[in-house]
Amino acid sequence: MGVNNNFVCCQKRFQRVIGVDISSEKIDIHDSQNKLSGEVLNTFAAVKNRLLSKLDPTEDVLVICEATGGYEYVLVDSLHDAGINVCVANPRQVRDFAKGHGFLEKTDKLDAAMICKFGQDVDVHLTSKRSPQERAFQALVRRRQQVLQSLAAEQNRVPQTHDASMVELIKESIEQLKTQLKTIDQRIAVALKEQAKTDPKVEILQSVPGVAVVTTATLIAELPELGSLNRGQIAKLVGVAPMANQSGKSDKKRGAKGGRSGVRKVLYMATLVATRCNPVIKLFYQRLLSRGKPKKVALVAAMRKLLTILNDMVRNQESWRKADLSLSK
Repeated sequence: MGVNNNFVCCQKRFQRVIGVDISSEKIDIHDSQNKLSGEVLNTFAAVKNRLLSKLDPTEDVLVICEATGGYEYVLVDSLHDAGINVCVANPRQVRDFAKGHGFLEKTDKLDAAMICKFGQDVDVHLTSKRSPQERAFQALVRRRQQVLQSLAAEQNRVPQTHDASMVELIKESIEQLKTQLKTIDQRIAVALKEQAKTDPKVEILQSVPGVAVVTTATLIAELPELGSLNRGQIAKLVGVAPMANQSGKSDKKRGAKGGRSGVRKVLYMATLVATRCNPVIKLFYQRLLSRGKPKKVALVAAMRKLLTILNDMVRNQESWRKADLSLSK
């Protein structure tokens, strides 16, 4: 797995844009040139036979869809393998775009049409092709997140269950999940060790006090843009940037929202550790507290600080240096 920026900025206008609304079982298509329409099953075979066979890689065409938490990868990976330009758009941005154009209704067909129009009117970012190793590594990291969610749910059920036999079954499930989590962590560690041989990003990230295996793996799998964006962009992408909320004389408190929750969760845990063992983050966090900032506000600011440091380090291909006083500014 080499260094791979997941998005490529694209400010051109494509002659043909195909909007695709994706669900777990099917995809709805809207073609700006009306050459394609209808529904296609969300399977590799159906996408290949019903969609890819009718597209020419040499044509000036863009296929655009929304991020759906994983259902989009059948389409996206198939398009990349066929050499077709593809963009995975932020669903909130597409929905706001539709509302701004007066489309308040929501159906699969209408969504496909609005996604198509979004791709025609907005400067999008092309999603770059993932290697088989990157696909497998992301699947491994996401499975770890799923196991943690299931484990937490099962542990919460124990005090809520009063049937002894059911409690035993739940505890068996908990032990199975813990075993699977241990296996996944071992595989992630092995994969990172192998990747470190060719990708300097691994050692760069793990050189930072507070950043361990899980944080490194999540950043590599879920935030491949790290190092390719500026500080403001990377903070907004993760969801740790304070968003202005001002109108006229009203200037309300700024808050962070949106972004990639999976990345934000591991960054939160890494920052908690960094406030104790990372000299730069610890000093920054304590300075905010001394100014009267609430702990939650100070911690989010420290998350943003840690993220921007990691972003700068990856971009400059520099490992952590305790003597680098510029990091504490």
